[in-house]
Amino acid sequence: MRSHPFSYLPYPLIFFGGTAALVAGLSQGLSYWRVGPPILLLAALLVLALERWFPHAEVWRKDHDGDTATDLLHVTGNLALSQVSLLLYTGVTSLTGGALSWWPRDWPFWAQFLLGTALLDLGLYAIHRASHHVPWLWRLHAIHHSPRRVYWLNGQRRHLIHEALEGAPGLLVLGLLGAPPAVVACALATVTLHLMFQHGNIAYRAGFLRHVFAVAELHRWHHQRLYADVQGNYGGILSVWDRLFGTALPQKGEAPLDVGMDDEPTLPTDYVGQLTWPFRRRRG
Repeated sequence: MRSHPFSYLPYPLIFFGGTAALVAGLSQGLSYWRVGPPILLLAALLVLALERWFPHAEVWRKDHDGDTATDLLHVTGNLALSQVSLLLYTGVTSLTGGALSWWPRDWPFWAQFLLGTALLDLGLYAIHRASHHVPWLWRLHAIHHSPRRVYWLNGQRRHLIHEALEGAPGLLVLGLLGAPPAVVACALATVTLHLMFQHGNIAYRAGFLRHVFAVAELHRWHHQRLYADVQGNYGGILSVWDRLFGTALPQKGEAPLDVGMDDEPTLPTDYVGQLTWPFRRRRG
């Protein structure tokens, strides 16, 4: 993929633009349900168009063994779970009546959002890293590594239980600190938005931003076919966690297009099969 001036525009324009719109809307007291879904839908349409017009890999545009249908089911299930988690968080916050008051509510909303997103993302990093070293967590997480291509939709290819486990540490910390539901909603939406670009089959470049954000050119190295090659670059939004904790993969430049998971040959390609596979008895 040859770099050109346009390749540096999609990521900051859509990701930072979408995030800024989320923060601006919620900081004005608008309901998340009026702001979040329309922004995410618009971002998804733009990313889908970019994948069609400016693909990173032409071969990744084609359906592989029905993976598009499988990924659509994963997206539906995981986004529904995310929204239910947000509703539960809002309900628990209402029941406690703001009794937990360690959160810096006097900060501007944008500063609260940055703190909340960083804490949520640190939790995602921790569970993601653990999922590569704890066998039962890996059984759940291997599903995410199974696709033979990397594109915007399979950023959400995660087992429902793993989806819940990844978000749990950050949501627990935010809840214990008393973070407002609007901050949590904005942070969750930002994670969803960033996953589109982290897995996007788009010929974009991040430039110096890759030293801070876990963009596609870093994350594609995390999707190589051999388990031994994917032990690093765990960041969800921020790549700084990998740099701080020594898990940044050393590879530079473009990652090979030959992605997937050779180490789990029994992993099925259909949605129901992937949900049940982690609980099947291993052969041999």
